[in-house]
Amino acid sequence: MIEITYDLSTLEDNCYLEVLPDKYKVKCWYTSSIFFTEENFGYIMPAFEKCYKKFDYYDANEIDIETWKLIIWELEKMKQYLSDNPNPHSLKDVLGFLFLDSEEEFLKNYDTNLKQLISMITEFQSWINEKSVSTKFITVLGM
Repeated sequence: MIEITYDLSTLEDNCYLEVLPDKYKVKCWYTSSIFFTEENFGYIMPAFEKCYKKFDYYDANEIDIETWKLIIWELEKMKQYLSDNPNPHSLKDVLGFLFLDSEEEFLKNYDTNLKQLISMITEFQSWINEKSVSTKFITVLGM
């Protein structure tokens, strides 16, 4: 399922990227954070790589709110592209597929995955906007 995880107790292992609404504090797994599986974050990772040039998948990325505005806009463009019912084989030009079989797996349930990804992006944009009111940084804690 392509979704954001909010509840720490539902995490099945430690292969998640954490998004913390604050600066990194040498600790992980905050109850105020949200979590993405590697696969799910991978789909939207091109937006981060485009807008935050020093993005590091394996490190803590303290991203200021002004940069998050750019990321939100890039996610919106991604979402609009997906909403226009694109050719399934053109997705690799827009989405990130982290693993060798990621694209193939996405295409197996194309319509469902497309809807879930659009929903996840919308939900993530709302979460970022909500947190932006009370913090100057939102950190992506990589693997």
